[in-house]
Amino acid sequence: MTDLLPSQGDYGIRPQHSDALESLVEAKLLKCLVIRNDLAEAALEIRNKGLYLAIAHLKTAFIGFHNLSDFETSIRLIYKDHRELSTGYATVAPAVEFFSYLRNKFTGHLTDELLHKAIEWKPELLLTLDREHDAAVVLIYNFWILETAINSYVDPDEKHKLFDTETDFNHPPDKDRFVETLLTTLDGAVAFLQSVEAALKTLVTVPEDNLELWKKAGLTDFAYIKGKKR
Repeated sequence: MTDLLPSQGDYGIRPQHSDALESLVEAKLLKCLVIRNDLAEAALEIRNKGLYLAIAHLKTAFIGFHNLSDFETSIRLIYKDHRELSTGYATVAPAVEFFSYLRNKFTGHLTDELLHKAIEWKPELLLTLDREHDAAVVLIYNFWILETAINSYVDPDEKHKLFDTETDFNHPPDKDRFVETLLTTLDGAVAFLQSVEAALKTLVTVPEDNLELWKKAGLTDFAYIKGKKR
């Protein structure tokens, strides 16, 4: 269990009490389960509805990948005893970082820079801003903006970092390439998290249901939760 402890640089203090260690592992297991469920649900809905009708679940997938990227960094010490986990994540890592980028630019933060570039990339967007903006029209806008975000994932030499060419969803091979990459990465990420779950469960001891647990719950104090920005 001590292998899961963060460094002093991560938390400022290295917990020593066994209860603190147990709580740390419990939190990591809980995060693992939540992320896995988000990604699995997204994969199911995208497969059932298709890319365009599953826009909400597509955004959920991007958020899930972003959370996975942070989570994987926090549990790397477990690779010491589970080398297969490192290998499993390596197969999806480049695509996870790509989808995490889409979360940052398109889902978590809809940046002005992205919107200005979308108007440049898709003149149709500018020419239709005076229309009645029902859900169908805005859905199309979502995918034009998404295309722009995908195409902005380039290195300093403006070479695309994941795909070989620009992406235009009106071109079926481009759309199919994106969907295949998305679903393959979702499946790989879920499999990785299932393996992490199994490893973490060996470190968790579920307590007996007793009155002390409920007394402690009743004494819970809540404070505003400050978090890091990424």
